[in-house]
Amino acid sequence: MSTGLVAAVDLANPGQYFACCGLLELAHRIWPSTEGWFEGGLFQVRGGGGAGELLDALRGCEIANTMTGEQKRRREELGGIGQKVVKADPALEDEKKALDGIWRESHVVFGEPFRLQVDWFLDDRSGGKRFKTWAGQQSIIDIVSDLRNLLPEPAGTDWFRPGAPSDSLPLNFDSNLGGAGSDVDIGFSFDPLKPLGLRVGMCPMIELLAFVGLQRFRAAVVDLAYEYGIWETPACVELGALTSCGAVRRRAGRRYRFELLYRTKYLKSFLPGRPV
Repeated sequence: MSTGLVAAVDLANPGQYFACCGLLELAHRIWPSTEGWFEGGLFQVRGGGGAGELLDALRGCEIANTMTGEQKRRREELGGIGQKVVKADPALEDEKKALDGIWRESHVVFGEPFRLQVDWFLDDRSGGKRFKTWAGQQSIIDIVSDLRNLLPEPAGTDWFRPGAPSDSLPLNFDSNLGGAGSDVDIGFSFDPLKPLGLRVGMCPMIELLAFVGLQRFRAAVVDLAYEYGIWETPACVELGALTSCGAVRRRAGRRYRFELLYRTKYLKSFLPGRPV
């Protein structure tokens, strides 16, 4: 079978698994007939263009949120008059806090050619919110925009290689990070050392593509853990998503189960999966 995209994948890393799902989602958004499947240690995508075309589209698309133009204008206006002035007026302070909250928490929109709104982290109804790994005071649109700017160029099938060290925040979907990203686990905080040149290593491609993949692809809840299915024959995004969550279990050649590491009440990380 001829393929347009091929990515080496560690199936026991849930971040890499959902990143493959995100890769299929983005390819489907440009080329609707796209299919993807897992084959050995590879994820294959056929029916569309090549890696360069997809990455150019991802790097060039607008990343926005669902704030209105007036809300953005007003937030910028309040930010421009100075913190002391805003804090001196309780009404202005409340308005600024409300607008900052909308900026941090509202849906993330990937513009043309993807036309994709990502809002699983706000979804209480079907359980998407349980995979939210960042704290409420962290701005998801800023994190996603930073990750997009850090994307390295894939080297052949090596899509999920580390990017350049940076002080940008990971989303901790990559289970190879494990507990290594928190100040408590390390024993000190990175923040005071950033001016000295200490930076955090991560795989921006995993973090960004997994963020996209979780919009459609979910893991089933099993015994306080999460389980995802591996499909090994070509499938469209809809059928792949049904296999992922176990709705079409007969299509899943293998299944993996993983848990979340709770750093604090609000900060979580994906832990490595194990075969079921």
